[in-house]
Amino acid sequence: MSKVIYPVVALLALIALAYKIPPLLRDPRSPTRRALVAMLACLAWAPLVNTPFVYVRFDALVGVPNLARLIAHYGIIGFAVSVQMLLLHWTVERPAARSTWIRLSAVATAVVAMAVFFVLAPLDVSLTSDFTARYGNAPYMAAYMLVYLGYFVVALVDILRLSWRFTGLTRQPFLRIGLRLVSYGAVFGLAYCLEKGFYVAARNAGYEPFPAEVQEQMSPLLTGPGCVLMLIGFTIPSWGPRVSAGRAWVQRLRTYRKLYPLWKILYEATPEIALDPEHAHRGSVRDVEYRLVRRVVEIRDGWLALRPYFDARVAREAAVRSDGPGQEDAVHAAVLVAAVRAKARDEKPAELYTADPQGGTDIAEETAQLLRIARKLRPSGVDMPAAATGAGVAR
Repeated sequence: MSKVIYPVVALLALIALAYKIPPLLRDPRSPTRRALVAMLACLAWAPLVNTPFVYVRFDALVGVPNLARLIAHYGIIGFAVSVQMLLLHWTVERPAARSTWIRLSAVATAVVAMAVFFVLAPLDVSLTSDFTARYGNAPYMAAYMLVYLGYFVVALVDILRLSWRFTGLTRQPFLRIGLRLVSYGAVFGLAYCLEKGFYVAARNAGYEPFPAEVQEQMSPLLTGPGCVLMLIGFTIPSWGPRVSAGRAWVQRLRTYRKLYPLWKILYEATPEIALDPEHAHRGSVRDVEYRLVRRVVEIRDGWLALRPYFDARVAREAAVRSDGPGQEDAVHAAVLVAAVRAKARDEKPAELYTADPQGGTDIAEETAQLLRIARKLRPSGVDMPAAATGAGVAR
């Protein structure tokens, strides 16, 4: 499992790091950008070193068994303190120097203590798997794990507290989503610490709580999703609005194209409604927002131009034929199509259809109504009632 999850997490972190380094170079004094880049660097470093392929070769290069494990753990606690500092600067405009130094002193103490216990522990064989199972009850390893997991738990609790605190304060939707994802990632981290701590404590108490191969799979299964959630959470405020804008653009383009059949029949009846008919084709993708507004306005202009040809009998027959949901939109579609045909023959209705419904109070509501009407059109036109065929229509 670690052969897949750890490289994927490292790759995602490296991509995000490449995206975030240029803003830091433009503003190197920004504490939030420094903390974010440090967090992403550690998030790439820890899983990369923990990948079995890299782990074995790193130990062989330095000649110290399992030094890669210590380096990876340093990356994890570096990630944790970077997240703390980032959230601290997000939640407090000018955090007190004491708050910063307390956190930095705690991580420095943990780093030194872990190095001491690592040197004292008899870690004579480099292991990419079964490390905790083999060395969980070795001398000094319990203390090493206590310092590592203990610091990580304290940091994760601090992350949870800061992220939930700021979630309730911010009005930025993507920042709120990001902070929630960060807190969910911290929960995965706490689960990892509890599982690892329980296993080490059980081994030191003299019994095996579950098979070693199961335990070794728990670390990537818990840390992997937790890291990805935090990675997404801290980067979504920058790319989330762009993705949302892209989705909105696609939706406007789809709406623009779906309104084309309705616009076309009205344009053929009243060509003057088109401001720029050469660029009104359904495939146009430039200036979509403007073109969509123009299309709605032109459809409404064409609608008004056809009012003298609206036939009340067409409306009644269409209402009977389309009894049920969407009846009103089906009536509008039938009346419009019949009016187009009547105008082409210059045939005024015997009974005028006077209803002039509005789609809403803004362009969005107008567009929604016209889109519903456009859906009622058939490729060959709305199924026409008898009154629309010209029979009995007065000139």
